[in-house]
Amino acid sequence: MARRAVIITGARTPFVRAFQELVELDAIDLGVAAVRGMLGKVELPWSAIDSIVWGGVILPSGAPNVGREIALDLGLPASVEAMTVTRACASGLQAITLAAAAIERGEADVVIAGGSDSTSNASVNMPATFVRKVAPVALSGKSGPADYLKLLGSLSARDVLPRQPKIAERTTGEVMGEAAERMATRNGITREAQDAFTVQSHHRAAAAIASGRFDDEIVPVTTRSGRVVTHDTIVRADTSVDALARLRPVFAKGGTLTAGNSSALTDGAAAVLLMSEEKAAELGLVGRAVFRSWAY
Repeated sequence: MARRAVIITGARTPFVRAFQELVELDAIDLGVAAVRGMLGKVELPWSAIDSIVWGGVILPSGAPNVGREIALDLGLPASVEAMTVTRACASGLQAITLAAAAIERGEADVVIAGGSDSTSNASVNMPATFVRKVAPVALSGKSGPADYLKLLGSLSARDVLPRQPKIAERTTGEVMGEAAERMATRNGITREAQDAFTVQSHHRAAAAIASGRFDDEIVPVTTRSGRVVTHDTIVRADTSVDALARLRPVFAKGGTLTAGNSSALTDGAAAVLLMSEEKAAELGLVGRAVFRSWAY
């Protein structure tokens, strides 16, 4: 019989708007919070964990293998392998299906998978003109006060102002909203349909929050300043089709995407625990779902 991967449990942080409640925590911190919360929900010897497969879009420049950093910060056994994948918005799901595939092939029995992103902590790049002017002076072992004074005199405000982070495609320069406009046109998705879907989505999320449906999956996150974040803050329970209809398009003149029906820039993380059916039975655990197939 072919091996099958099952989902045992999962957890996530609250999802909040960028530069708000979770601004102090980067993608690694958020991933650690989600994985720690998930592992706290199940009796599992950490020695049984084979690997971590993690997804992310905005990877920290100083530590791009976020999965490895999560394993190290949690103090997981040195035998736990860790890797990080990126596939734009599907990065977290890509990590999960890669983990499932590894289990199906017999490469692993217990895998942690998920994803995290912190738009708040995206790298802010200095203008190229600033780097080209400053680097020769700063890196030269012979530069003195006169050289630095001369350098300061050559810099303009335009040179020193950092560039706003822009999550754009390298080949086209398009941001997600611009690509979404093309997709909406190609597939005949109207502004009205998008607004209606948005309202339904927010109302359903608000109802789920009010009913306590999300309580079991969300793990509270404590920031460095001691603030405890316990719930999603991107849900608009009071939104309406009429309110959304009054908003102007933001990505294209005469377009259909607005600040109201587009996804918010968000900070957060989510993790799931995957096992082979055989390993789950051995550990006395019951899978919540089984993988049969997937496609992108």
